[in-house]
Amino acid sequence: MSMSGNHLVFHRCFGDGMVFQRSRPVRVAGRSAPGAAISGSFRGASASAAADASGEWELVFPAGAEGGPFELGVSDGRGGAAVLRDVMVGEVWLCSGQSNMEYPVGTAGPFWGLPDGAAVAAAGDAGIRLFHVPRVVSPEKPLAEPPVGSKWKSGADPSAVSEFSAVAWFFGLALRRELGPGVPVGLVHSSWGGTRIEPWISRSSYEKAGFSTELGQIDDAIAEKKSNVKPSPSRSYLAEIDKVRAWLRNSFFATDPQTTAEALRHWAAPTLPPGEESKWLRGSRGSHGLLSVPGVAWFRRKFTLPKSWTGRKAILTAVTVNDCDETFIDGVKIGETGLDTPGWWAVSRHYAFTVPETADGCHVLAVRVQNHYASGSFAGPLTISLVVDEGSDGAVADDGDEVAIDGGEWLERLEFTVDPAKAGIRPPVSSEVLMTYDSQQLPATLFNSMIAPFRPLVMRGAIWYQGCSNAADPDHYAELQKLLVQSWRDEFREPDFAFVATQLAAYQEHHPETRLPDDWWKALTPKQACFVPSFVPLRAVQERMLDMRGCGLACTIDVGDHSDIHPSRKRPVGERLAHEALRLCYGRADALPGPRAISAAREGAAVRVVLSDCPGGVEMRAESASSPRSPRVAAAGHLFALRDAATGEFEWADAEIRDDGSIIVSAPGVKEPDAVQYAWSSFPPDADLRRRADGVPVFPFSISVSSK
Repeated sequence: MSMSGNHLVFHRCFGDGMVFQRSRPVRVAGRSAPGAAISGSFRGASASAAADASGEWELVFPAGAEGGPFELGVSDGRGGAAVLRDVMVGEVWLCSGQSNMEYPVGTAGPFWGLPDGAAVAAAGDAGIRLFHVPRVVSPEKPLAEPPVGSKWKSGADPSAVSEFSAVAWFFGLALRRELGPGVPVGLVHSSWGGTRIEPWISRSSYEKAGFSTELGQIDDAIAEKKSNVKPSPSRSYLAEIDKVRAWLRNSFFATDPQTTAEALRHWAAPTLPPGEESKWLRGSRGSHGLLSVPGVAWFRRKFTLPKSWTGRKAILTAVTVNDCDETFIDGVKIGETGLDTPGWWAVSRHYAFTVPETADGCHVLAVRVQNHYASGSFAGPLTISLVVDEGSDGAVADDGDEVAIDGGEWLERLEFTVDPAKAGIRPPVSSEVLMTYDSQQLPATLFNSMIAPFRPLVMRGAIWYQGCSNAADPDHYAELQKLLVQSWRDEFREPDFAFVATQLAAYQEHHPETRLPDDWWKALTPKQACFVPSFVPLRAVQERMLDMRGCGLACTIDVGDHSDIHPSRKRPVGERLAHEALRLCYGRADALPGPRAISAAREGAAVRVVLSDCPGGVEMRAESASSPRSPRVAAAGHLFALRDAATGEFEWADAEIRDDGSIIVSAPGVKEPDAVQYAWSSFPPDADLRRRADGVPVFPFSISVSSK
């Protein structure tokens, strides 16, 4: 924590209402005056330590069983004291990844949030405590603190649950159900949609492993920042952007040019023209859903800064703005993010400005948000930080030098909305990755900003849902996922830190507005069914997680959506991750890993497949169904395939589930099969082969056939 005084504080990963990990030494840390003698007490035990030369201190208390609420107090012998109140002891998990982990319980929008999110959030669970980490980058160094304003919240608070990861929430509910009501659960959610795996791994881990490419990207981005020369996008990407610019100019902003001109003249001003304020909607930010369709919306609010800030440099940070924005303070534009910024729809905004003088320290913020495609957003923490050192990276002195302005009453108004039937849909834009200094894709940057602040906190392990953004290079991902696990174990000082990943769900193409017909797959050959070829081998790479010590993997092949890369069926994902956690961490002998194909042998022209970890056999049963379907699967189902040794091509095959749990696969046109597959396509329809005992799905497989 950056601070200007010598007062005693906890690091912000610790706070009122938090959860400490049971059965592990309780570690707590913070800052004070250098050399201060820190002492503390917790659950009748005492601990002491001296703050180091930078003021950092750490206390360790004995491990204990679940329980609470408790208080944990510390003092510095100089009159300084701090207390954590309403502290619980239970199970603590980190929840991270990209958009399918970030996908919230209750955020509004046609393609975002659970269909029953409001009911899920209202039901809540006071035994779960939540810490939602806002988006922020740190290219050069690990941060000691999460952003100001982020804190532990109760799972009984519907607003806290609503903004939280749906997968993580259902994971926590499942743990609570299995471990019992006396075991509190703490969940730290730290994810960022669209991100690759590289940003989540520490630089020190890249250095130890000798990953020169990633280290070079970090160093090049830092050099670019210092030289102020940005890398150039590819020609194909620039051609895509040119098409978007033309669409914006000729269609999007042609919707209501008269209102646009009026808005740009008056809506950012400190004072609106007479009679204009009554035309604006009032309420909490985003409560009116103005960005649920393409168009432009304005957001205004008054806020106060200390008079002592007048004339000094400050930075406004906006975590989530989708797509583009222009931001004004007291009528003066302080920054904008548009098509010149790669990934403009997902980057945090950091706008520097000089605090203007006003009579009473009161100012007006106005943000004009453009939503070009589907639903947009203007959400998450919004802060203004005073820059203490003009040559620094924007660090602030302490919590008092950072003002949160995301709450309170906002004025909101539509400039216009776009009718896609008239204007058309925004031309597509590829997700070109430019490793710029402020890119969320830069290796190590998200570890530094969104993981490192939690290194003092002892946790049982992590759940992880990521991979889509690395699907084009599965071979490198195999190395990176091993490095990620080792990186977090090293950084958290926990060699037994559990790691449970999520295998990518079934998916074909992302067109949620113009969905594929549900039977689109019927005319495909096995080769054509790999429409997104890289997703299939990436799932195989993810399956290697099961061969790593202390790691698990949840199969989700059956809960995907062929037309939406963000399927809304998050409850089974969270519950399957909890199943793996129970297997790895809580001694549940009945919690077996998902079944995998371990052998395939020819029996005449047919193939017998043997699966692991299914003593009671398998059956075809939909996740929501209570009874099994027929033990036979026809070739028309496009689930099983055999490769003909003579042609080298796969053909759709029939399958029959035997009482001993094996599967007999055959195809009339294949006399000498040499390989067999199950669900080995981008979107295998009705991939409902499950372990009979508990409904855990069988992992997709493609294995060679041996001669009997």
